[in-house]
Amino acid sequence: MPNLSCVFYILTDRPDDVPDIKLRPGVFKVILQVPKRSRWQDISMLRMRDLLELVLPRAVENVDYLFCMDVDQIFTSNYGPEVLGELVAQLHSGFYLANKEDFTYERDPRSAAYIPPEKGHYYYHAAVFGGTPSRLFNLTSSCLKGILRDKEHNMEAVWHDESHLNRYFALEKLPLKILSPEYCWDNRLWLKYHKLVWAKKLYSQRV
Repeated sequence: MPNLSCVFYILTDRPDDVPDIKLRPGVFKVILQVPKRSRWQDISMLRMRDLLELVLPRAVENVDYLFCMDVDQIFTSNYGPEVLGELVAQLHSGFYLANKEDFTYERDPRSAAYIPPEKGHYYYHAAVFGGTPSRLFNLTSSCLKGILRDKEHNMEAVWHDESHLNRYFALEKLPLKILSPEYCWDNRLWLKYHKLVWAKKLYSQRV
């Protein structure tokens, strides 16, 4: 975000390992320690709790917009103020050209992330979403409630927190801004111009 003041809230279970990177004036970082979780699925799903309990209470007093972004991504161009909005969703590059019937929504009606066949318009990526703190409070509260309900019933949605995020956008609140795939791109695919690309997943490696 050139020329804008930014705060990076870094969620980690190893705060001492976060490198001390020199930031430009007006850019700050806040390191927040989260519990160590053995499964990457729980790291992903329970970030909704971390956002709700650790980030949002701080962000509401300090920022106008807040984005949640996976750490294993690489900026390749300016990620500018055009992405800002009250409630922002990211189209998933893997489903950009797919038919709706091919979207991998949660289809088990026992899950809190269930989306009926007639609902939903796009498939969204949980690697990037954002909005105003008040909008994200509602989103994270809803997703966490569904995740915990599934856990109580020994269930896990097909794509974890992403399934609950898609349910929220499909059934509770349509996003007010939708980012095209170059804002979170799979570099193995065909697009040459992009703003942010996925890094290689290393689920088994301790980082």
